[in-house]
Formats: sequence, structure tokens, C-alpha cells
Amino acid sequence: MNTSFTKLLNEIKILDFTNHYSGDITSMFLSDFGAEVIKLVNKNTSINDENAFWNRNKEFLLYSDLDDLDNSIFNLCTIIIHDFQIDSPEFKKLNQKISDLNTNDIIICHISAFPTKSRLKNELMIDELVIARAGEMRILPGHGKASPKYLMHPITSVGCGINSATAIVSAMISNSISKKQINNINSTLIGGLLLYASNPYQGDKWRDFAKPYGGVPFYSSYECQDGFIQLACIHSGFSEKAAIAIDMPEILFDPEFESIFRPTGRDRDNFINVATKLYNLIAVTMKTKTCEEWSQIFEDADVPYNKINNLEEAINDPQIIHNKLVFEENNIKQIGEFISIQSTEANENSYNNFYRESFSLPLEGFRSLEITNVIAGPVAGRILSNLGVEVIKMEPPSGEISRPLGVGYFQNLNRNKKGISINTKTVEGKKIAQDLIKEVDIFLENMRPGAAERVGLGQKDLYKLNPCITQTHISAYGHDGPYVNRPGLDPIAQSITGLQTVQGGEGPPVFLGMLAPTDFTAGGMAALGTIAGLYNRVKNNTGSIINTNLLSGGMLLNARRIKDYIDRKYIPKFVNEHQNGISDINRAYETKDGWIYVYSKNLSKQNLLEIINEKFNTKISDLESFFITYNSLICIKKINSTDIFICPVTNPREDEYDFLKNPITWDLVTELEHPSLISLEMGHNLYDFGLEEIPISDYPDLGEHNNLYLYNLGYTSDQINLLYKDKIIFTES
Repeated sequence: MNTSFTKLLNEIKILDFTNHYSGDITSMFLSDFGAEVIKLVNKNTSINDENAFWNRNKEFLLYSDLDDLDNSIFNLCTIIIHDFQIDSPEFKKLNQKISDLNTNDIIICHISAFPTKSRLKNELMIDELVIARAGEMRILPGHGKASPKYLMHPITSVGCGINSATAIVSAMISNSISKKQINNINSTLIGGLLLYASNPYQGDKWRDFAKPYGGVPFYSSYECQDGFIQLACIHSGFSEKAAIAIDMPEILFDPEFESIFRPTGRDRDNFINVATKLYNLIAVTMKTKTCEEWSQIFEDADVPYNKINNLEEAINDPQIIHNKLVFEENNIKQIGEFISIQSTEANENSYNNFYRESFSLPLEGFRSLEITNVIAGPVAGRILSNLGVEVIKMEPPSGEISRPLGVGYFQNLNRNKKGISINTKTVEGKKIAQDLIKEVDIFLENMRPGAAERVGLGQKDLYKLNPCITQTHISAYGHDGPYVNRPGLDPIAQSITGLQTVQGGEGPPVFLGMLAPTDFTAGGMAALGTIAGLYNRVKNNTGSIINTNLLSGGMLLNARRIKDYIDRKYIPKFVNEHQNGISDINRAYETKDGWIYVYSKNLSKQNLLEIINEKFNTKISDLESFFITYNSLICIKKINSTDIFICPVTNPREDEYDFLKNPITWDLVTELEHPSLISLEMGHNLYDFGLEEIPISDYPDLGEHNNLYLYNLGYTSDQINLLYKDKIIFTES
């Protein structure tokens, strides 16, 4: 199998009018895939140096007014990305320019804070206000008193950038195989947030018990003699290894801690109390050794762990350097690409005609076989299924590892998929899996290195079975390098890439456990890379090999902080010990009846004090003592202006996620019943193609669709029954 690194979009020209970080990320991904990106910057707008990294490999063009731009620029482009406020003069001028072209060949991606069909359509593109409105600040772990916590990592912008690029390439595929065209996309910051925070909105609200160190004892961070170490024991097997490694085997047999090692449906309050007690016991032991000593012990015991890195350690981490996520060019440290795409040889004998007369979703007609577990892989599959791909989730006889967990992750990330269960350790089971590979367009996996090869689904096997398949591999660390054989999960990637240290500020590291930022970022990038591979298949009749990993996800999220550190040794600090913000005019304030978020890019604290004293006829000198004496609504009505922006901070514990159940979010959220929860409110329509909404189906039971796919492969009823009898295939029923 010959492969080559390829630029899939090298015939695509993009005009990027965006001023916001999310737009820069969108066009960065498309540029990394080979598109020619022209970044158009209004002369009256300052270029944000913070975004310089995201604008690599782009051509810059300054303009004074949209009316002055020559039409020839528009005639040559395939895609336009912009974030003009809806109904603003710039928005109207751009629409007129496009209308004058009289063409149906351009895809326009409009990035906004909230959907253009919602009542918040005119809200400005301010990440902090979106996170505050969504309630995410009130359920983030952190230091100090229970209060809104500022999130140091730009998940709204990164999520929106991934979503926007995904939607654009999906529309390109759809337009190339359909008579009906997609010309307009609306992608949003709230949609970017919901890529990550798509699962906290549930009846029992498990997220609110998270501590800064974590929650589950062997899935938490611990202080050692000279630093901090993160453990990430995702299942009881790893937890048992860890208990023995720290010389506390007795806890394995203590009835009090049975719910930690053998969860069978948790009583929430009791679980929290037991988990806290066990954490404190382990914490005493962990302080007896250095990070290096514990690292050697955990390495020898095959326990998922890592020392929690600061930014200096992150950029010098051996695996980060091996993956070229940080590299040196002309004596300057640079940040590398996050998704690797290779093309396989074109195959004239496996041509497929994908043409469709009509469709309901852009990727209808494509099929994917998915062998994934926990979060990153299932996230990628969920994105594909929501775009119309028929996703077949293949599980082992015992089911995917996250099925038994009671917080809705499996139900959320695997809805809208078909389910089969096959024992691929058997000859017949392996044959079924390989036969399915011949029938699909995509193979998606996030197994540990070597596992795919053992079941006959390694890269070379896949090419032989289906030369034009798009194969996507999601790993913790990459497919080679010093850490490749270690068990790896989101907490480890957080610790390696410095995310926890940055979120901890001047205090101990903060572990963003339930948010799982590197998992969701890697899953989103895997879906984006997969769709780029599909474009390669449709246009060039060529297969693709996509690789991304959790470290890439962490570096993407922390790239701006790392760039600041590399350039000027700058590390952001919180405004107070409670982590309510990063300055007096970029933080949450407590009011008489709740919390508000105050944001200004141009004003100082003194400017805000002067505005308040004028509006309220006072002479205050302290903002905290002022806001606590007034109701939130009064503050918002009297102070909100073109220079200072204020919104309520939603409290999901009290407001029952009303935010998600009103027209603000348009149709970004759907509700499903769950046997052990009141309900699950889940993000799903993360972008709008202007198509009719398609109902989202529930997650599959184990092996629910075995018969369907075996019949399609030519098996008879008698043969299928024999497969059940011989324990080759399995089903819950």
C-alpha cells in the first residue's frame, strides 16, 4: 500500500472575512487541508496578534469598504466565511455582492454567537457571555467558594471552528453528488460549546459533584512531594492495579468501597461521600513519594498516569515533540498541525457513483463501521451520524466499556447509530467484520495500538479489503513515539498538554473531568478529517488514512496560551481566589439575586466605575460591593451598552436548564428518555444547513441490528441462529 501526505482541497479558494477567533480556526483547518485562503481585513479593524498562529499559510488582503472590493475576487472563490452581525451594513453589502454574482456555486458559512433564527441572533461574538448564558460556568470545578468559574480554554471558539469546517466540507461533498445544493450554513459559538457540553443537561446532574481534583478516586489528580500526578483508571481493572501499586490492596475488599470498584447503579449522595473518603485516604499515601518515584511505580504496573505539566514542561514533552505538535523553525518554536491525512493509491476498479437526486442530510448514502469506546471515538461517530452517515457501531460481547456508566455518556454519544455485537477473537467473527468493511465507506476506531491488527482490521488489511475506504484512527498519543504503548485517556492528555495547570491558575491544577476537553476536541477533529477523506473519495476515487489524537486536542485548546508563553513567558491569572474571571471587566459578579457576567474589551475598571456612578447617582469605588446590592436585571438594563456587555450567569441547578428549552437555542437540543435518569437533553444540530430537521433516534441495544446486517451479507436465518448459539454474535434480547 503506497500512501502520500496530501492536500485534499488544493483546488478550493476561500474568502475569510471573519474577525473572531472561531473563524480563524475554521479557515486554518481548511488551509491545512490544502485550500487557498484569502483573509480579508478591514483597514479600520486592528489585526489581532493573538490569532497570528491560526492565520498561518493565509494570504492577507486589506480593504476599506466591501463595496470597493472587485467582483473578480468573488468570482474565483468557492467558499465565503464571515461573522458579520446579522442585518448589519456589512452583512447586507456582502449578501448584495453574492447576489450580484448570480451563481449557485458558492457556499457561505455565517458564524454567529447564537443561531440567526433565535431571539439572541444579534448578540456579539463574545465567548465568555455564551458560556455564562449556557450555565457552563456554574458547573465547572475550581478553587474558592461555589461560584461561576472562568474557563481558561476557548472551547466555544475551538468547537465552533471544528463545527464550521466540518459543515463546509460536508456541504462540498453534498453539492458534488446532488442536484439539490447547500449554499448557506449557520455555525455558532453556542454550537461550539455544545460539541463539548452536550451531556450535562440531565435529570440527576452528576456534573455538580466534581471537585478541582476530580471526583472518582482513581480518576483524579493527587499532590506528591514535588508536584502533582494525574490518574485515569477508567475501569475497575485499572483501579485494582492502582490500589496494589500504591500498596493499599485492602481497599479492594472493603465493603465500604465496593461502589468504587464494582459500580452497579450508584446512589449519588452515598457515592460522593464514599468517593471523597477514599480520595482522602489515597491522598495521604500519594504525598509520601516524588512524582518521579510514583511515575516509575505506575509505569511498571500499567496504570494510566502522568505528571501534571506546566507550560514549559508541556512544550518540551517528548511525545509532544515527537508528534511535531511543537517544533522549531528558524530558531522559533512553532505549533504543528492537528490532523494528519494521507491518500492511498487511486483505484480505478472500485469506482462508486454517489450521485443522489435528493437528500435530507448532507452525507446521506455513506456508511461507516465504528469500533470505538468511551468518548473521542463515539463523538466522531455521533457527528457523522447526525450528518446522515449510516453508522454501524460494532461492540464486543460484553458491550462497550461505557455502557454501564450511569451518567448518560453512552446514550448521548451513540444515539442515531445501528448496533452489532461480534466476537472478533473468533475466526468467524473476524470474517464478519472484514466482510462489513467491504460494504462501508468509512472505518472509525480508537483502540489501543495493535488491537485493530489483531482482529484483521489494521491499515494494510483495510486497504486490501476496501482500497478506497476512509480509515480514521484516533489514539491517545499518536501511532508511534515514547508513550505509544501506555494506556491513555483524556485526563492524561489534559495533564501532558498543560491544560490543568493553566485552569488551576496560581493554585493547584484543576481537572476538567466531565468536560473531557481533549476527548471531545479529538472526536470533533476525527470527524472533520473523516469528512475531508470522504471528499477525497468522491472527487478522486481515492482512499484516505486519517490520524489524530488526544494530545492534538489538548494542544489545539491550549495553543493560544502556549503561544503567549513561548513569545513572552506570559501565563494568564485569575482576578481572585474564586476564579470568577481574569480582570475586573472580564468576570462574574454576584448580585442580590444571582450572578451576572461583565465584559468589556476597551474599558478599564475605572471607566466602569464612572459609568455606574453616573447611571446610579452613586460614588462607589468597589464593584463587588456595588453589584451585591442590586438585582441582576437592573444591572443589565442600566449598565449594558456598546462598550460594556452584561448578561445573566445561568445556574442550571436552579434554572433546570431552561436556557436549553427555549427558542434561544433554536433546535440545537433534543430530549431523550433514559431508564435511570429523568431525561437527557443533548446537543445535536450544531450547525444549520437550511434543511428540514430530522428526528434523532435512540442509542442501540447491544447487538440490536445483528440480523439486519448479516442478512445484507447473505446469511440465512439458520446460519444467524447458529452464530448466536456458537457465541459469535450477541444481543441483549
